[in-house]
Amino acid sequence: MTTVYDGQDFLRDNRWCLSRRALLTGAGAVGAAGLLSACGAGDTPAGGAAATAGTVLARTGDVPVGGGTVVDGVLVVQPEAGTFTAYDATCPHQGVRVGAPRDGVITCPAHNSTFSAGDGARLGGPATRGLTEIPVRVDGTDILRA
Repeated sequence: MTTVYDGQDFLRDNRWCLSRRALLTGAGAVGAAGLLSACGAGDTPAGGAAATAGTVLARTGDVPVGGGTVVDGVLVVQPEAGTFTAYDATCPHQGVRVGAPRDGVITCPAHNSTFSAGDGARLGGPATRGLTEIPVRVDGTDILRA
């Protein structure tokens, strides 16, 4: 004989219900898998910095002394008055976009890799190398990709 379930019988039948322990274990496994995939296995830059040579990245007045600005995947910094340098704003660890420097240090918000605003060198964190420098030149008040 075939058993036909109506809605209420189906809900009362424990064969079809997950225990709280099974549900939480499954949810924990999914969460752990997500965390492990986010931590990856090495330096895999996602590439940014799509601007081509001659592209205006910023105006000199838009980049504060000791700070910087991110434009189209390029971090333009002014470590000292009148000196402009640019880096690919993609962290070499996991491809997350870094922010403008604070107190001469560029920090990746994902895993706290730190880089020197002066030369892009790695200071600490899980990244194994510094930021990729992008050549720039100044023409009047424009900072252009060289």
